[in-house]
Amino acid sequence: MAVHGRSASRRGLGRVLGVVSVLVLLLGGFVACAVAMERRDDIPASWAVFLGSYGSEVFPDPVETTEQTCTEDLPCRWAVTSDTAVVMMFDDQRDACRAADTLPRTVRHDWLAVQFTPGALSVQQRADLLLHLDSYHRYPRSNGYDSFSRWEAGAGSCS
Repeated sequence: MAVHGRSASRRGLGRVLGVVSVLVLLLGGFVACAVAMERRDDIPASWAVFLGSYGSEVFPDPVETTEQTCTEDLPCRWAVTSDTAVVMMFDDQRDACRAADTLPRTVRHDWLAVQFTPGALSVQQRADLLLHLDSYHRYPRSNGYDSFSRWEAGAGSCS
């Protein structure tokens, strides 16, 4: 009887371990997919320059300004400047946060910090620019106001 009881408890333990293993695999897959789909650190400077031809009203005549903009204190990977904004890409989102928190009129958008030129764009146009940046490799999943509305309200961009 004791032997029979042990094999039944082993089967129960095996089932529990099987269920736990499946749940861990599903959770791991979900996290991996979420990370892969939300990474925006692969946007090249050429994409930001391309936006000048696509949406010239929101980002007219962009020029790569990495050498002039990115410094030891502002460690961006690249920067592109137009009459309406300076778009800076960072390797680390914390650096993008610091840029957004220290530079005036700047919002963080994933690995990007976007510094808007005063009076150059309306609220809708600023949101449109963020949507264009968000559309690299995928369609935007939001209305583009998330980061901007927090900036407009005066809250820190990384809080």
